[in-house]
Amino acid sequence: MYINMSNKKSINQEDIIIRADFLAALMSNLEREIQQIIESGSVAPKDSWILRYQVKGKYDIYWYYKLQCREAVFPSQRDSSKLSKYKHLGKPGSSAYNDAVLALARRAKIDALERMINSVKQGWIDLHEEKERTENKNKKHSRK
Repeated sequence: MYINMSNKKSINQEDIIIRADFLAALMSNLEREIQQIIESGSVAPKDSWILRYQVKGKYDIYWYYKLQCREAVFPSQRDSSKLSKYKHLGKPGSSAYNDAVLALARRAKIDALERMINSVKQGWIDLHEEKERTENKNKKHSRK
């Protein structure tokens, strides 16, 4: 049985091109999902979380919540020209608290999608390198 090697090489190249096109479309879809999330409402800053803290009143103890971030990104309540690492949210169920929870959920979704995009990009790079190696092998074999 005779196998036409040039035909096998072109099929391999076509397969690589098809896979690369699929990965490019996948990245585009994931980026579109991120854009839709951004357009759906506010997104919490990276590296932010909700922190519960206690305030002792004259007769009772009260629990409040704040959105905290590693970097100062929120306008300060005392001086709007300065930035703070904290944003007061008040009590659970308040509109500020609920908005922060939704913003953090959006941030978590975006972060997960960005990790997937980075993974797919690495796969696309690997595929591109595979294509180049295959082309270089084909050139070496065609010279013989």
